Amino acid sequence: MRINFRGRLSLLLLALFVLVQLPTFFAFYYATRQSALTQAQTRLASGARVFADLLSTRGAQLLDAVQITTADFGFKQAVATGDTPTIHSVLYNQGHRISADLMVLTDLDGRVIASLDASGRSMPVGDWAPLVANADSTAAGTTMTLINGRAYQLVIVPVRAPTRIAWVGMGFALDDKLAQSLKDLAGVEVTFVARDGGTQRWLSSTLPAPNDDDRQVQFAAAHPEQATQPRVLSIGGQEYFSQWQPLQGANGTLGALLQFSRSQALATYRPLEHELLLIAALSLIASLGGALWLSRNVTRPVSQLADAARRIGHGDYLGTVEVQHNDELGELAHAFNGMQRGIARREQQIAHAAFHDNLTTLPNRASLQQRLVEALPRAGAAGHTLAVLMLDVDRFKEINDTMGHAIGDRVLIEIGRRLRAGLRDADMLARFGGDEFVVLMEGIAASELVQRAEQLLATVGEPITAEGMELFLDVSVGMALFPEHGDNAEELLRRADIAMYDAKESRTRLQLYRPGRDAEHLYRLSLVNDLRRAVPNGELMLYYQPKQQLCSGRVVNVEALLRWRHPQHGIIPPDDFIALAEHSGIIRTLTDWVLHEVIRQCAEWSAAGMDIGIALNLSAMDLGSGELPDLLARHLAHYRIDPSQLVLEVTETAVMRDALYSLEVLNRLKACGVMLAIDDFGTGYSSLSHLKRLPVDELKIDKSFVMGMAEDEDDAVIVRSTIELAHNMGLKVVAEGVETEAAMEMLRGFRCDSAQGYLISRPMAAADATRWLAAATETYDRQTAPGPTECGA
Repeated sequence: MRINFRGRLSLLLLALFVLVQLPTFFAFYYATRQSALTQAQTRLASGARVFADLLSTRGAQLLDAVQITTADFGFKQAVATGDTPTIHSVLYNQGHRISADLMVLTDLDGRVIASLDASGRSMPVGDWAPLVANADSTAAGTTMTLINGRAYQLVIVPVRAPTRIAWVGMGFALDDKLAQSLKDLAGVEVTFVARDGGTQRWLSSTLPAPNDDDRQVQFAAAHPEQATQPRVLSIGGQEYFSQWQPLQGANGTLGALLQFSRSQALATYRPLEHELLLIAALSLIASLGGALWLSRNVTRPVSQLADAARRIGHGDYLGTVEVQHNDELGELAHAFNGMQRGIARREQQIAHAAFHDNLTTLPNRASLQQRLVEALPRAGAAGHTLAVLMLDVDRFKEINDTMGHAIGDRVLIEIGRRLRAGLRDADMLARFGGDEFVVLMEGIAASELVQRAEQLLATVGEPITAEGMELFLDVSVGMALFPEHGDNAEELLRRADIAMYDAKESRTRLQLYRPGRDAEHLYRLSLVNDLRRAVPNGELMLYYQPKQQLCSGRVVNVEALLRWRHPQHGIIPPDDFIALAEHSGIIRTLTDWVLHEVIRQCAEWSAAGMDIGIALNLSAMDLGSGELPDLLARHLAHYRIDPSQLVLEVTETAVMRDALYSLEVLNRLKACGVMLAIDDFGTGYSSLSHLKRLPVDELKIDKSFVMGMAEDEDDAVIVRSTIELAHNMGLKVVAEGVETEAAMEMLRGFRCDSAQGYLISRPMAAADATRWLAAATETYDRQTAPGPTECGA
């Protein structure tokens, strides 16, 4: 069952009261009971002393009475003369006078002469010699003993005439009457118990006759060693404080169990307990009422706050919470109202931020898509043309990298301002993401759209001044039209994006979507997805193309070329998928795989006695990764090859993307001991001042110059000049794309170091390359005369 806050608060307050009051009540209750029980034990001990004093006093009184009897002359004469009838008469009369229950006359040796009970009849009393001897030796006069299974307090005195002529003993029974009399005087329950050998017997008591179980409980406490140890016994369903009181002269065979009722001890405190319970009940009722009153006054404003919170949850921020309190609850209500106003303001800000770009304050992608979804039915119903223009700033990353993101943000803001100024109020401009903007134009004739787009390009193309410099920007625009190029928002945006990338690739700045480009776009997307599975599926492979030294004809290096054996499309060359890998971030996985395979192959050839180095290409994305040197070092350490057998080739363009960082990465790669080469030299934009700082070992002349130099004098001049420049800088030169003997001879004449091309060999799979290299090495060794074989030796 669910308990509301008011109920929980009431229960809490009530629980706090109980938590405070109950210990106090129980402590007081316990203290009073302990006091009562302590007094009961004290009373029991006092009763035991009174009991002992009463028995002692009674014994003294009895002794005096018996001594009076033995002083009677007629009694002495009858004892002296052996007058039995007179003896019986005197014993009976004297015993009856003092209420004795037993009268006995013995000779000096303790032999019984006469023994009478209270009614005057003779009764056997057993051997009195020990009793007489004990009375004679101790001169005590009184003792306790059992006679015929009955307990007596005996008084034994001598009969003198004038010397001792006999002993007279009178016994007084320890019966219920005596026990009751002692109870009245001592104030405790009295039970006489006899211990005869290993058995115990109940003699008399002021308590009702116990059952067998209670009798055993009492007997268990009737031990001489328990004389000073009060115990609590349960008898007849009641508890008694009990103490064993041995009787004098009985040698432990007789005793009294003195008891005081526990309930009687507590009886005087019962009214106080009732008063305590009544006070506790009244306090509990008062606390419950106070808790209910307090919880109601606390929870009412809380309920008002809860209602206000629910109202805010439904989007209503107009109402306020009215709590008439000048305490913390009132402060809470005022704070709640302030929070409500703050939430309303922030929700407006959030709503604005959800549909606007934080940097340019232009509508964002979500706002654009919503507007486009709303505009399509309207344009369709009116028969209007609706144009989606996707604009992207060319080489914007270079601005961020070279001038910083702050300048890049200012450029984006200015572009947004210029685009907005060049549009109609009915047009929409949105920042789609990064350096991409989207313009939505509705109700403009198709013939005017191109003109308006060119006007936007011209506006953005005006130089932008930042940090005292003028920046000239190029923008590529892709355009898709409704309904010609799509009938929904997603399709129009995708096709405008495809047209924009086509404009970038063709450098036409403005491109209208061309039907059929979706298939190629989807094909490229499918290649990206398939490329992610190429490494784990074992679809990648390396081909190797030899490099030949021109001075010796020896093959000492090969270049590793990556191929993708697609399960559906067959062999895919790297030009078709490397750019995709770079854009999708898969290039690092490919580089890791290529490094591992190249170094493994190099180690395998070295183990077979083939001293062949391997060159491989690094992409621009690889140079941007600080992890590449560590990755290379791990593979080299694993296969333990000579690092100089590995040649890493990078293009000028890749190095120039981020010259400073690329230089740092190249220095770290060089520190691993590998060789470095500039690939496709002559097609980039690197300066000689920058080239001389690069830690490279060789240049590779691009095949576009080598393949046509036999027919084109300009190409020949470029090749010859590049070779001389490289040699002057201490670099070796590799010419790629050698396909004719004429080109080979020209390179020899230019003193080029190595050549690579179809004239020497096409790229081969690993197994074919191994056989080809073995055969080439064997031919070289057979044709080479003994002596130095290295170039320049």
